[in-house]
Amino acid sequence: MPKEITSNLLEENTLKRIRKFKILNLLSNEEIKLLIGNEQSEYHKRISKLVVYQPKETVIQEGVFDSWIFWVIQGEFAVFKNNVLIAVFNEPGDVFGEMSSIDEDSRSATVIAREKSICLSIDMSVLDSIQNETIREKIRTGIYRLKSERLNQTTAKLVTEKKRLAEQQKQILIERLNLIEYEDRLKQWESDLTDREQRLVKNSFT
Repeated sequence: MPKEITSNLLEENTLKRIRKFKILNLLSNEEIKLLIGNEQSEYHKRISKLVVYQPKETVIQEGVFDSWIFWVIQGEFAVFKNNVLIAVFNEPGDVFGEMSSIDEDSRSATVIAREKSICLSIDMSVLDSIQNETIREKIRTGIYRLKSERLNQTTAKLVTEKKRLAEQQKQILIERLNLIEYEDRLKQWESDLTDREQRLVKNSFT
């Protein structure tokens, strides 16, 4: 079972690391403290936590509804869609689970820890209830930037894939034309052989 770490999330080193995380990197240290709170607050314990996962432990289960976003502190997490590996997150600050949380949709993939790993997770269902408007808007801006980045990455992949398919189709067309040309040569050779046989037969009777 994943185990929650009771370390204070407000330590300076932790705050510096969190500030580099996508979605949260526009927040100041003070704003992060307001968002995450302190370890004595039961409310903040419910909305933010550091969790350690053992190898092969499931972090996110495909098809499940929840509103948590996860940031890699250390370790490696594998993403599976229909039991097929589609991505790996292993850089501190890598974020996963954000699209389902933001879009309020069921999880589209399963995430499993590949080794002993640690995540910071925040329940994004509290976003609209955050009283500090500046924090809300900075998080929304971070979400928008992340969505744009993911969209650009997807678009770039689609463009690359289209170019690859176009090149494949071009190659197939060239091979097809070469095959037609080869078949035409074979027909011509066959015709020439037939003509030669006919001449030989005719000459043998003269």
